[in-house]
Amino acid sequence: MQENIIIVGITGVGKTTIGKLMAEALNKEFIDLDKSIELRCGVDIPTIFEIEGEEGFRERETFELKETITKQYNFVLSVGGGCVIKEANRELLRSPRNIIIQFHADIPTLVERLSRSVNKRPLIKDTDVATKVTALYEARKEFYADVSHLVFDTSGMRPTQVVDDVIYQLKNLNNVKNV
Repeated sequence: MQENIIIVGITGVGKTTIGKLMAEALNKEFIDLDKSIELRCGVDIPTIFEIEGEEGFRERETFELKETITKQYNFVLSVGGGCVIKEANRELLRSPRNIIIQFHADIPTLVERLSRSVNKRPLIKDTDVATKVTALYEARKEFYADVSHLVFDTSGMRPTQVVDDVIYQLKNLNNVKNV
């Protein structure tokens, strides 16, 4: 499988955790787009939001996405939950060499997962997590669907189970593509 695998979905679905395991299983490099932005900027995402606001962060996100997709090959990339908002990002994601996988989970699962890391996620900080995550998902679900080739529900699943399911589906997808 030489395609890039890009994981999209709302915050808390397991993009990074599962992405790392998937990259290891597929012998691909794992890239977390948010971590790449932090390394380039020298500060964490909440600080970028604080200084530049969401729009400033989104500009940086588009730049980093373009840099990653146009200069690298054969990786698993986890993008932030809002990366799909901008049409320019969706166009980058749609490159023929990318397979886009959407992860989603039910709201109770997301709330439980996010309660452990709410301070690292600026868009859900200081708010009712369930209400905010629901609103974010509703606002973005069309964009996720627009770019996704495959969709997986991570609710109640161990990361290794999701990886096994994804790899099985990817093999089937590649068999269809090669016909």
